[in-house]
Amino acid sequence: MTTRYKPTTADVVEAIGMRVLRIAEDMASGSRHQGRSERLIEQAEQAAIDLRAAVRGR
Repeated sequence: MTTRYKPTTADVVEAIGMRVLRIAEDMASGSRHQGRSERLIEQAEQAAIDLRAAVRGR
C-alpha cells in the first residue's frame, strides 16, 4: 500500500505564491505582446481563484 502525501494549506499557498512571482517576473519583462499579456492576466486570475480556494479549504 502506498502512502500518498496530501499537501498542507501552507504548501498550496506557497506554491501559488511562487506561481504569482513567476507571472510578475514575466509581466515585468520587455515583451508587451497582446496575446502574451492576456495569457499572463488569465494565469494571475486563476492563481487568485486557487489561492481563495486553498485558504477556504477546498
